[in-house]
Amino acid sequence: MERGSHFGTNLSHSFSMPSLAEGSEPISEAEELLEVKTLKERGDEAMHIHDYGEAIKLYNEALEIDDKNVDVLMARTAAYLEEGDFIKALRDTEQMILIEADNPEIYKLQGITLFHMQQNRESINALLTALDLDPDNAEDITDHIAAVVGNICNLSIDLAETLLDMDAYKKLSEVGVCLFQAKKYDICVKVLESAQKFQTNQKGITMRVLLTMANAHSAMKHSEQAISLYQECLSTAIATHEQIYQTKALVNIATLYLESGDLHQAIVYYEKLLHLESELIEEFGTEDHVPDFWTRELQCGLHLNLSIAYKSIGNMHSAVVHARQYTNLLDKYNLTGKIIGESYHNAGMLNEILGNYREALKNYEMYLKTSKEAGDKKGVAQAYGCLGSVYAALRNWKLSVTYHDQYISIADKSNDTRMMMISREMLADTYMLKGDSEAAVLQYEAMYKTCIRTDYRGKATALCKIGNAFRDLKRNQYSIHYYEQAYDLAQDYLFSDIQTLCEFNIACIKQQSTQMMDIELARKYFSKLIPFLEMKIREHLDEDTHCPSEYHQQLVKCYDGMQCVLAKLGNKDECLQFAEMYRRRHLTQQAGYLGSLSSGLTGYSHGSVLEVWTLDRINRVVSQQSAYILYYSLINSHLLLWVIAPGQGIVRFYSRKADDDMDMVEQVKDTLDELRTYTDHKSLQNSCENRCLPPKDLELELVRKKNMMLGKSDGKSQKSDEDKSVDIPLKTPARRLFDLLLAPVEDILIKLESKSPLIIVPDKYLHHCPFGILQDWYSRYLYDRFRITYLPSLLALEKVVHNELNHLRAKDDLEFERTQARKGGLSKVLSLMLPSASTTPGENSSVLSSEAIFDLKKVSNPRLVTSNMSRTKTPVRDNTKLTDEVSKKTTRQSTQILPGISEFSGTDTASLQHIPVVSLSQQVAAPPAVGNPVLPDKMLNIHNYSTLTTRTSTGTDITTSSQCVTQFEQVSSHDRCMVIGNPQLPEKLLLHGREWRPSLLDLDWAHQECKTVASYLDVDAITGPEATKARFLQDAPKATVLHIATYGCFKEGLLVLSPSPVQLVEGPPKEPSYLVTVEDILDLKLSAELVTLNVGYSPYRLKETINPGYELASAFLAAGAECVLLYAWPLPNETVNKFYFHFYANLQTGSFLTTATTAALQAVKEDNRFSETYFWCPFILVGKDVMVNLKDIRHSQLDQTLDRTEKSVEEELGKEILNPKSSLPKVPVREEHLLTLQSLLGTVLYHHSKQPNVVPELIDLLDSSLKRLHTEELNQQTTNLSKHLTGSIGGLDLLKCLGFHFQAKGSTLADPYVVYPHWNRDELLVPTYDALRAVSEITRDTTCTERIHNMLPLSQDTISLIIDLMSITKHAPEIQLKVNDLSVRPLWQNPPVKKTLNAIGFHQIGLLLNFNRTPQNKTLLTAVLQLFLAMSAYKSQVLLYRLDVNLLGKPGTTKVIKPTMLQEVGRLPSLTPLLLPRNQLRMSTPWLSRAEKADEMDEKIKLARGKSDLDERYTEYQERARTWHQITVVAQSESVKANEALSKFGRPRTTPTKVKVMAGASASRDRIPVEREHLMGIPEVDQRRDYAQYVLQQRLSNIDLRHRNDVMKLYLPYIQST
Repeated sequence: MERGSHFGTNLSHSFSMPSLAEGSEPISEAEELLEVKTLKERGDEAMHIHDYGEAIKLYNEALEIDDKNVDVLMARTAAYLEEGDFIKALRDTEQMILIEADNPEIYKLQGITLFHMQQNRESINALLTALDLDPDNAEDITDHIAAVVGNICNLSIDLAETLLDMDAYKKLSEVGVCLFQAKKYDICVKVLESAQKFQTNQKGITMRVLLTMANAHSAMKHSEQAISLYQECLSTAIATHEQIYQTKALVNIATLYLESGDLHQAIVYYEKLLHLESELIEEFGTEDHVPDFWTRELQCGLHLNLSIAYKSIGNMHSAVVHARQYTNLLDKYNLTGKIIGESYHNAGMLNEILGNYREALKNYEMYLKTSKEAGDKKGVAQAYGCLGSVYAALRNWKLSVTYHDQYISIADKSNDTRMMMISREMLADTYMLKGDSEAAVLQYEAMYKTCIRTDYRGKATALCKIGNAFRDLKRNQYSIHYYEQAYDLAQDYLFSDIQTLCEFNIACIKQQSTQMMDIELARKYFSKLIPFLEMKIREHLDEDTHCPSEYHQQLVKCYDGMQCVLAKLGNKDECLQFAEMYRRRHLTQQAGYLGSLSSGLTGYSHGSVLEVWTLDRINRVVSQQSAYILYYSLINSHLLLWVIAPGQGIVRFYSRKADDDMDMVEQVKDTLDELRTYTDHKSLQNSCENRCLPPKDLELELVRKKNMMLGKSDGKSQKSDEDKSVDIPLKTPARRLFDLLLAPVEDILIKLESKSPLIIVPDKYLHHCPFGILQDWYSRYLYDRFRITYLPSLLALEKVVHNELNHLRAKDDLEFERTQARKGGLSKVLSLMLPSASTTPGENSSVLSSEAIFDLKKVSNPRLVTSNMSRTKTPVRDNTKLTDEVSKKTTRQSTQILPGISEFSGTDTASLQHIPVVSLSQQVAAPPAVGNPVLPDKMLNIHNYSTLTTRTSTGTDITTSSQCVTQFEQVSSHDRCMVIGNPQLPEKLLLHGREWRPSLLDLDWAHQECKTVASYLDVDAITGPEATKARFLQDAPKATVLHIATYGCFKEGLLVLSPSPVQLVEGPPKEPSYLVTVEDILDLKLSAELVTLNVGYSPYRLKETINPGYELASAFLAAGAECVLLYAWPLPNETVNKFYFHFYANLQTGSFLTTATTAALQAVKEDNRFSETYFWCPFILVGKDVMVNLKDIRHSQLDQTLDRTEKSVEEELGKEILNPKSSLPKVPVREEHLLTLQSLLGTVLYHHSKQPNVVPELIDLLDSSLKRLHTEELNQQTTNLSKHLTGSIGGLDLLKCLGFHFQAKGSTLADPYVVYPHWNRDELLVPTYDALRAVSEITRDTTCTERIHNMLPLSQDTISLIIDLMSITKHAPEIQLKVNDLSVRPLWQNPPVKKTLNAIGFHQIGLLLNFNRTPQNKTLLTAVLQLFLAMSAYKSQVLLYRLDVNLLGKPGTTKVIKPTMLQEVGRLPSLTPLLLPRNQLRMSTPWLSRAEKADEMDEKIKLARGKSDLDERYTEYQERARTWHQITVVAQSESVKANEALSKFGRPRTTPTKVKVMAGASASRDRIPVEREHLMGIPEVDQRRDYAQYVLQQRLSNIDLRHRNDVMKLYLPYIQST
């Protein structure tokens, strides 16, 4: 046995066996163990009598025998501790750990030893290890831990005693708190982590442990661990409703995110604090009774931090809201000092950024006042500076400079270098805004000098601004010098924003150079700046934040600069690419454009918004049409022109440099202003109707104009007037424009054919240029030579070409439908049955493969596919008119599979190689063999069909037959015209946050225009109260020609129509109820060939005409229109009306729009009143020149009127007049029922404010109906329909949709009886009941009510996405959704859905989607979720109560039976079922003509069983309906009268009562009681009985229809057709 080499210091009395003399016999192991035990016991006795030395000696002797005996070592360690020899004790514990590392007593002894050695940190570590190993001995170990902590934290005796009385878990939590307070964070974390390992239900202590641990990690800058612990504490607090811990956790999480720079997450948690505040207020009643932990400082700091955070991420509107709330709280709590002034300062800055200068002035004035009261000189100085900046923005230079001077004076007196620098910078900015660059240079230089030595950012800013001032002074060399200095400083100290600004300015200067090095440097900077600025603007757009206007201004200059540089380098292709990149922004930057992309309305992908078009794509777009393109780019230094020809690409690139000291943009602008100058402005004000909306910044413009007028001196104005009178050019404006714009490419234009199409893509002020009036050297107007249209970009060209193709495709589809409707519709039926008709399902017949199934449209339309099949002549019967007619048809009608057809037009040979084609002549000649199915032409008796009318007005024909009733189906075109305008507006409206009174301006000319144009188009004008926004959005997609005459605004892209007659909120209507925005237009799917806009013009705003990019017109083009007609500046009403008269007159018999425009211009020009160029030149067409024939459109409208008349007459008569109805009408599926239900519920929801009793009564009726379905005895009780439901909007329609009927009560029609539905076959009663309960909650919020009404109806996919979003938000608030998530993006980019989500409480924070979890919003969320769950065909109600990930996602697709699966189902050759016209099911194989096989017999048995089950089930339904009806009628006829009389009059009295009678009674005339009820006569009684029978028959017919429909579904898998 191996012995240890170290036994201690004293060995003389050792009893170790190996120490005996050699020759002794060894003892056994048992004897050794006994000896060790004996020595230990003796040592323990010595310890008991406190003889620690003797005990240690005995323990040593025992260890000499067994040096790894842990029990002896532990005893010796205890003895060492008693003697105070802690080093030896520690050595023993370390030795024991090496022997038994998992013994908790060892670590406990080690902890005690270290405690005595004052090594407290190591002691706690050892004790915690012991606690982990022995949790059952937690009480003892935690007492030692408490003792150690008491030594560390110097705890009081009372607290130490209190700790000893606690249980282990609580003791550790308190110990951890003490350690945290003593700033021993690492030990605190370890102690509390051990405490977390205890299993306990003490949630309060658990939250305290988590909170303390998180605080400790936060103090140690472990942000991630701290946030995780805070969130765990928050979850526990929410589960236990511990609001104080919720508050602490939320505050700390938000603070940590704020410190780490994650402002979006910080805002999310700050807003959760706001949600908690609303819960506290709801729970405790008012703000004054909230708990003490919700302090005033917390409330104020919360709104202050939110304001700062929102400002930092660019959401200025939210920042202003919270800044205002912060100020209100300070006033409420009467807080004083600098904090008041700072709050006004913050609010003022935010309002100034947003352009709310009036509010900013108020805030800054309060800032100045409170700073003076508080004696804050620095605040007073800053207030003066802020006031000066606002007055500079208002162009009040005198006041602005005065305030800035006061700011500088105070800064100089206080000798504050920071204030001195800022004050001079603000004054210099004012001088720059004023245009006094010399004074600005002096102030910027003073600013630079006041910067302290280490203020490198201030120095860089000053140098950059000095460069700006010198640049305005045209001293570019000085500018470059200062810009380069600022650039070097910014580059050295990583000031990226200043560096970018310097690069921008240097590039703008270098582009004017003639040195190649400078040009390349400018190109380098522009190439870097353009994607940077595009990215910044896109980020602001995606995050829905405030984008500084400087970004847009700089981006425009970057694009212009890049074009200038590339033009100098001769790179025409790349120059065109950058020109198009900028030009496309007119369309892609419109609000709602991305939403239209996601909804598939524009036909393009998201990538097309930001991608750079290659030259190949540009050529491909141009080559899709036949017009030449004149593509202009107008920049300050150059005029650029590309001529792009279809199929050739760029055929000419022309660059013209501006004259010295001239700006090309200003030159063009001045020439156009001269062209459209009209001297008699006063008469124009009287002759032109004002249809322009008040601009959003109207008040600001008026204030600026007033201040500018006051600031001008008389001398300067006279001088400027004199200067303007000099230099009268010799050429006319039109001639100068021709020389500038068209003369360089006249050699190309002169070669083009006369009246060939020409598209002009203008830029900037060229959008106002009437190119058509420019005369060449032979005095020929351009509009006489070419058909001119305008487009804002090549992207718009691609879109209008796409729209034209869609329109042609719609016409082709119409012609296809008409083709299929000819010959009684037999062509379609026979084509459908081609595979089954041409194949004999014999024993060896093969199953058709998937390749044999072809598209009916491709088969029946030769324009889409050509045939390679051989022609087969067919014998013609002399007595058949139909065959004579068919034989004369061209290949377009050759698809009708009838005798006499010479050619079959189908798919190509490859696609038809598997189809066994049999000549129809052979089919007719050969009689059917026994066992084969009868051919379709035999079954349909087509040889007995004759043609009465070869071609009707709708392009079809009329046939007759002696054997059956043929179909008379006339397919009408959907083309129609629409004229809308002159809306009826209330006395005042809310516009741009202020009242607008349109009643002061009557649109009499607009009314006359609508009536006149409507007479041209043969329609009724939609004017007055009918011209609502809802009517426009509903009918505009159906219009082929759309004429609009109303208020509008081209700059903001707005149209004004009548607000809805139902207003949910009292007061002036708000903007969404009457304004049609660009976003609304883009959400439409238009099919218009022409849109005429006569909106937004005003004689008082002559300079404000259509904006560059034709944004309003472009919105119509992007929505699907082909061309938009408008005029470039205000004109007299008579001029416009005369133009419209001749314009629409030329379209009556069919004409190109450009031809009609030219004729109308010529007619206006020939009128002596309007012979001046100003009157007749500004009419332009934006889009694609198309042919419009108003005669054909009026014909289509007449056809549509006839169709409506036919339908109404059939509905009145209750039978079909021209066509027999389908043998089996279509039964709506569940999705269709739910779509109808959405519309009806939307109507009830919207009108709830005017009929509040309807929804509760509907709920009662549905509840009663559901109960009656389960308890038929209740059906013996009657229910009357209330007056509220009788006169309601949508209520009766909803009940009828659900299967309710009504029967008159007695002799009156008031309060009819309710006949409840006898079944719930469509399962709509429960969803409707749930939806109405949700509606009763939703209607409490008027905004949400209106938004949901505007959104409905929705597709099932959209409803599924909404349900997923709301269920996750409701049940898993810890999941942070983003607006770019795959399931959220389609909703957030859908404008109506987004508005609804905003009304519920969702809002965007950067890319995060946050929900405002107030009690009201949570209730609203639950109600809306319940509503959409009720309207969903796939989602389960489980999602209302809990989150189940298996129920999320889109619904699965229904499995479709393919032709290749027919072999599995069975073909049933002994029956061969066919689907014939009018949805008839027939068996083609004669009865008993073919014996079936065993497999087929099995299929037929299964089919028979299925049909038998259906018959039994529907027989039960019929019996139930009869029984139900019998019980209901008996209840209404017998017991009701007695019960009602009893309840009304009571039981009969023994003595008669007095009755009031009518006057005039005499002996010969009976007395008539006043309240006598009218008794029904025999006809009335018969009528009531007939209606009761009608209700029963209607229900039985519905059952029979569903029965036949289900039978049809049984046979559908066996029908062999496409």
